[in-house]
Amino acid sequence: MRTSPQAKVTLRLPLGGSDARPGSGWRVAFGSIALLAMSLVCVVVRGAVAARAVAASAFALSASALARRAAFGRRDGVAGWLVVDGRGVHRVERHRSVTLAEFGEPLGVTVFASVDRATLRLALTTPRAARYVTARVRDAADAAAAHVLIERATTVADEDLRGGSPTWLAAGAAERLVDELAQRVPGVLDRLYLSGAGGEPIVLDRGQLRVGAKLFDLTAPIEWRPFLFQELGAYAVSVCQATWVRQADVEVVFVASVASEGAQVRETNAAVRAAGEGALVRRALARDARLMQAAAAEPPPRELRCAIDRTFMLPVRHALDRAPRAPRASAPVLRPPAAEKIG
Repeated sequence: MRTSPQAKVTLRLPLGGSDARPGSGWRVAFGSIALLAMSLVCVVVRGAVAARAVAASAFALSASALARRAAFGRRDGVAGWLVVDGRGVHRVERHRSVTLAEFGEPLGVTVFASVDRATLRLALTTPRAARYVTARVRDAADAAAAHVLIERATTVADEDLRGGSPTWLAAGAAERLVDELAQRVPGVLDRLYLSGAGGEPIVLDRGQLRVGAKLFDLTAPIEWRPFLFQELGAYAVSVCQATWVRQADVEVVFVASVASEGAQVRETNAAVRAAGEGALVRRALARDARLMQAAAAEPPPRELRCAIDRTFMLPVRHALDRAPRAPRASAPVLRPPAAEKIG
């Protein structure tokens, strides 16, 4: 990737991937040797000269291609690079560069993690889009190098971490990336840009939460409650999660689907009982398990609903949980639905 003087690279982190597994270079090298041997056999065995020449050439070309791949694997063992320069954050893979975020526009970073904290995902959100970078904890030393990131991460169901780019950062490298972004963009870890299902902008910026034209001051007392409700569809009844928020006469209800059969809550509670993998993991899991707890209630009025991606429901609750809490006496009564209670 070419850079101008104004876009000098300040951080270059290796990306692992399916083409850069440890030892894969040796396996490919053995394959190239076998193909080369077969090309030699084609030369010495009896048969039509033209046919033997074509077969030998094909095996030799295949061996050469595999040898180049093996050399790549031995040389650096990476599938690409994550680059930070004066313009922004870029993913460079196979001579192709994709810009994940530009420093000329507002930027927020949200960190997600699997229940076992083995997989992390960084969401780089801007008013235009959300881009993702996956990270993996390779060993105990890598986990120690990313302890701040692991503790800060919001727990999500494993099914919400699948997909995206097949390349990934080591966890320690991901923490270096976040540190770099925090230095360049103050408050980046307390900022989030989303859009509702109706296209309304949702901005969480440290002391404020904006939902379209509605504004909530998170430095002043605020009322909020998590709950679950049943939604009757054309062919089935679905369970949804919600977060009701009110401040003075401003009110909204964030709604989203839930992970399949409540897997996220069950997995998190089980991990808390198993004590996690250290004090910082236990604290993070216990925090998330508390914020996931929700009673069943009536479906909220549709005019108050704001549908969001379910992975961002817990980060929104984190922000609300840090705000001053208004007296419980003024909170609405959330009645269980008339049908059986949601478990």
